[in-house]
Amino acid sequence: MTNPATPTDLSETDQIFHSARLRWCIYLLLLTVTAGQGLAAIMNSVPLQSANDRSRWCTVWSLVEEGTYQIDTIDDRSGWSSIDKVRHEDHFYSSKPPLFPTLVAGLYWLIKTTTGLNLNQNLYDVAHLILIIVNLIPMLIALTLICRMVEKYAQTDFTRFFIVVSACFGTLLTPFLLTLNNHSIAASCAVFTLYPLMRIILDGDQKKRYFLLAGFFAMFTCCNELPAALFGLITFGLLFKANPRLTILIFAPAALIPLLGFFVTNYAATGGWKPFYMYYGTEKYLYEHKGIPSYWNNPQGLDRNLDSPLVYFFHCTLGHHGIFSLSPIYLLTLFSWLRIRQAAHNTLRPILWISLVLTVIVFGFYMSRTGNYNYGGNSSALRWMLWLTPFWLISMIPLLDQLSQKRWLQIFGVFCLLFSVFSAHHPSHNPWQAPWIYSWFKESGWIQYDQRPPAFERLHTSWLGSIPEPTAEIPEPFVEFTGPANDGRLIRLRIKVVKSASQQDRDQNLRTIQVTRFLGSDEIQSSRYTVDVAAFNAGKWPEEFLKWSDETVSQAEKYAAYRFFYGMPRRRAYNPGKFRHLFTPLRVDAYRCQLAASQVAVTIAADTEAEKKLRYRTDLWLTDQIPFGVAQYESSVYDSVRGQLLSRQTLTVTSASGQTAESTE
Repeated sequence: MTNPATPTDLSETDQIFHSARLRWCIYLLLLTVTAGQGLAAIMNSVPLQSANDRSRWCTVWSLVEEGTYQIDTIDDRSGWSSIDKVRHEDHFYSSKPPLFPTLVAGLYWLIKTTTGLNLNQNLYDVAHLILIIVNLIPMLIALTLICRMVEKYAQTDFTRFFIVVSACFGTLLTPFLLTLNNHSIAASCAVFTLYPLMRIILDGDQKKRYFLLAGFFAMFTCCNELPAALFGLITFGLLFKANPRLTILIFAPAALIPLLGFFVTNYAATGGWKPFYMYYGTEKYLYEHKGIPSYWNNPQGLDRNLDSPLVYFFHCTLGHHGIFSLSPIYLLTLFSWLRIRQAAHNTLRPILWISLVLTVIVFGFYMSRTGNYNYGGNSSALRWMLWLTPFWLISMIPLLDQLSQKRWLQIFGVFCLLFSVFSAHHPSHNPWQAPWIYSWFKESGWIQYDQRPPAFERLHTSWLGSIPEPTAEIPEPFVEFTGPANDGRLIRLRIKVVKSASQQDRDQNLRTIQVTRFLGSDEIQSSRYTVDVAAFNAGKWPEEFLKWSDETVSQAEKYAAYRFFYGMPRRRAYNPGKFRHLFTPLRVDAYRCQLAASQVAVTIAADTEAEKKLRYRTDLWLTDQIPFGVAQYESSVYDSVRGQLLSRQTLTVTSASGQTAESTE
C-alpha cells in the first residue's frame, strides 16, 4: 500500500509546480515579444527583396495568374526579375524546387479568391499575409515546442531560459522571417520532427501520432533542404529500431506524402524527375536571351568562387560568414560535442550524436562543392546550414546543465548571447545583405570579392563615345536620341557626320558633325562642329579636338560647344563602370553597354544673395555597336547641400544608321 504524501513532500511538489508555472509565464512572455517583433518586422518589410525570393514569388504568381510554372511574363516585369532561373524549352522557370512555391501558390489562390487581394495591385498586403502564415506562425509553434523540450530535458533554469532566449532572439533564422525562403520552413519542420522523435526514443512514448508527425515532417524537411535527407534516414533508422511495425505502417506512409508531392510537382514543372537546380553548369543555366547572357555565365561578387578550400573553411566558421563568429552561442554547442563522452548517461546523448553527425556531414558536403564556394550568396548568414539551428540549440543542454553553476560559464554564455542577438538583428529589414563582419572586413581591406570595372582604353573627355567614319554604304552616319520634355512634348537630339569637301582636302582627320535639336516637331537649334578625330581618339579635351575654321566664332559660342561635348557645365573625365544590357527601340536584342559617369560641382547665383551649390551628374551607356558610341545619356542636377534631385533628363537612342530591328537569336 502506498504511503500518503507527507506535508514536506506536498510542499516540494507544490514548489516544483509553481516553479514550472512561473517558467511558462516567462516563456509565454518571450514568445509574445518574439511574435510582436516578427509581426512588426514582416509588416514593415519590402517584398521581392532578392533574386532568391523573387524566383519563388514568380512561380507563385505564374501558377495562380496563368496556371503554369513558366515565369516568362512575371520575370519580365520590373522589380520581379531573378537570376535564379533556367531556360528550358524556350521558356524561363524558377531554379527552385517547385513543391514549396506550389503550396504557397495554393495559399495565394485562397487569399485571392476569398478577399480579392492579389499580387498585382496588393503586393505588400498579400506578401505580408503569406509570410505571416508560412514563416511566422510555424516558427512560433516551433519555439513553443523548444520550450517544451527544455522544460522536459533541461535540469536548471539557467539552461532553460538561455536556450529559449537564444531561440527567440539569437539565431540568424530571425531575419529570414521577412522573405519567402526554404530555410525558415525547413528549420521549423526540423523541430516538428525532433519533438516526436525525442518522445519516442528518449521517453519510450510510442504513440502513433508521434510516428505520423515524425514521418511527415522529416520528409518535408528533406524536400526543403535536400541535405536533410540524411536526417530523414537517421530518423527512420532510430524509429525502426524502436518499433519496426509502427515505422513501416505509419512513419513510412506519412513520409511518402511530401515525397510524392516533391516529385509530382517537379515533374509538372520540368517534365522530368530531376530538379532544375541539378542542371547547374549546363545550357539550362548558361543561356543567352534577347542578347542578354545568363548571370551565371559571368557571376559577380561572392559568386565568383575566388577562395581556396582553407580560406573558405575559415570564413564559414570564424570569418565573415562564420557560424561561430556571427553566432558565438554555438561555441557552447561545440564544447558540448567535445564533452560528449562525459554525457554517457545523459538522456540527450543520442541527440548530441545526431546533431554532430548531421553538422559534420552537411558541412563537409558543402566544403566538397569547390565550384560553389559562394557562402550562400549575398545573405546575412551561411544560410544552407540554418536548418540545423534546432539541433545546435538542443545540443547545448548537457553542457549548460553540468556547468550552469559556474559563474564564468554564465558570463561567457551571456556575452555570446548578446553578440548573437546583435548579429541576428543587424539585418533586421533584409536578410539578403552581407553580414556586418563581411562589411567590416571589406572596409578594412581584408577581403575583396567585387570585380573592378574594366578601364577605358583612353581618357573619356566627352559624353560621345566615338566619332563614326563615313563609308560608301553609309556616307553620313547618324544617331538620334529621344526623351520626354517637361511640357509633354518629345525632345529629339540628332547627331550626324556631314560631308565637307574643303576640310577633307586639308586634313583627313577632320570631320564635321551636325547637331540638331527638336522640341516636338519644331527644330529649335542646329550647330556644326569640326572635330579632329585623332585628338578625340587620343583622349584630348574638347578645347583641343574642336577646330574652328570661322574666325568670327565668339568665345561664348566656343564655351557653349565645350559644354555640349563635356555633357556638363565644366570639364571632367568620365569614370568607367560595370557592363550592363540596355533595351532600345532599335532592335529586339539588348545592347551590351559599359556604364560611365562623371559629376562636377557648380556654384551659381540664386535669387537671393546667397549662393546655390549644385551637383551636375551625367551617366552614359556606352557601346561600340551604335554610331557615336552612346545608347543612353542621362543628366541629373542635385542640390549639393540637401542632396535633393532637382531635375533629370534621359535621352535614349531611337534611330541610328546601320541598325535593324532584327533579333540576333
